[in-house]
Amino acid sequence: MFACYRVYNTYMRKLVATVVILFLYLFLINHQEAQAYINPGSGSYIFQTIIGGLLSIFYLFKKLFLSILGLFKKDVNKDE
Repeated sequence: MFACYRVYNTYMRKLVATVVILFLYLFLINHQEAQAYINPGSGSYIFQTIIGGLLSIFYLFKKLFLSILGLFKKDVNKDE
């Protein structure tokens, strides 16, 4: 079990290092002016996707919590 955790830990460290390097390159080193236009409807679409993602994460944790809580509850029909 601990060997698996060690492998996962090293994999996550490499992944985080790669993401940090990519972030530094894209936002700090690579300064290019963007010639792009974002229409007014895009802002509301981005807002909707962020809110929808957050709500789905909250729903997932709620379902996981209730299913774990259900494992520890006593079954009423089992006593009869």
